[in-house]
Amino acid sequence: MATDKSKSLPKLILVFMMVDRPIFMRWKMIEALADAAVPYGTTVVAINRPLCPFSTLFNKPDRVRELFGKPRLQQLKNNLYLFSPRYFIHDSVAAGSHMLEQLNITALRKSYVHLCHRIGVREEKPLIWFYHPRQGYATDLFTDSFNIFEIKDNFADLDGNELEPAKAQEESLRNRIDLLLCASKKLFDKYSGGYRKAWLSGNGLDRETYDRLVGNRPQSIPELTSIPGPRIGYTGLISRRLDWDLILEIARRQPEWSFVFVGKVSDPSIRPLTASFSNIHFPGWYDHEQMPAVLSSFNIGFMPYRANNFFRYSNPLKFYEFAAAGLRMVSSNMEELKRFPEELVKIVPNSAGEWIDALQDFLDSDGESARRIGAEVARKFIWEDMTTELLKKLENEV
Repeated sequence: MATDKSKSLPKLILVFMMVDRPIFMRWKMIEALADAAVPYGTTVVAINRPLCPFSTLFNKPDRVRELFGKPRLQQLKNNLYLFSPRYFIHDSVAAGSHMLEQLNITALRKSYVHLCHRIGVREEKPLIWFYHPRQGYATDLFTDSFNIFEIKDNFADLDGNELEPAKAQEESLRNRIDLLLCASKKLFDKYSGGYRKAWLSGNGLDRETYDRLVGNRPQSIPELTSIPGPRIGYTGLISRRLDWDLILEIARRQPEWSFVFVGKVSDPSIRPLTASFSNIHFPGWYDHEQMPAVLSSFNIGFMPYRANNFFRYSNPLKFYEFAAAGLRMVSSNMEELKRFPEELVKIVPNSAGEWIDALQDFLDSDGESARRIGAEVARKFIWEDMTTELLKKLENEV
């Protein structure tokens, strides 16, 4: 690994993911972070949620085998590893007991020693990066580590109710955090005041995905293009995160429009809700490599999230994918998106009439300029560029 001796960062960055890798939405950021860390001679270790011997059997039966033998370690790039350590008991339980949390810390410290031996890197003060206040124990693993806490979503449930235990944990962390990162300006405005230093982290795309989305029109997917147009499209997890009262009312009023939801239906109550609507379609899940073809089958992008204090703070990846593809979109009120051109995204209240007007306005107008505008917008949010800039700034902090 070529190293620029004039640049200085810890030899290890430990990223404690808030969920396991397959469903961690910022994985492309971690890959870009590893690439950006190469000139520093720094290795990035992404840490799966540690396994608890008591809860894994019930919550993650597919990972039970990992409870035996050495903690699982996978090398994904020259300087990127995925590590799956174990601790004594699940951190949601340990958070209420100093003794249990100390047992977890002891187990994780032991795992860290083995990790360093296996990857051939020794670092007494790794850079720590985590995403949920419940993971605050990571700040106690090492003496004088540089601790980054990133807030990606507001601490509220999907109904918008504030999560008081998480808020209390977040407040108790503040004097242990060297740098707060916030994924949206609204999150920054709410949380940054209590920290020594805070920066916006944003959201974005990896360069490969961007290039594929802005490239030439892909070959169509017959299962999607055979759905009658105009096609109003959504991609991602299909769940109660979406405002189904709004969706059903729009679909009822506009029977000539097709509403296409591409992705996994995670809530079994959704299909019965929509069963009587011939213009609501669930074609299933498509591989990420097919995303350009999926998005090219849509006339308008659709982001009908629930209107509450969870989603108002959001900065969705979906926006950057739609933008790169040149797909105009209508969205619920997510304040981060208000700074982008209305020719690309319309932000409207969750009223069926106003959504229909916004969608109709796009359908009645030429969308050719959206390809240029969307590409220009998304180009500013490429993970490889954003992580490179972040590490340059960190040189002066660590």
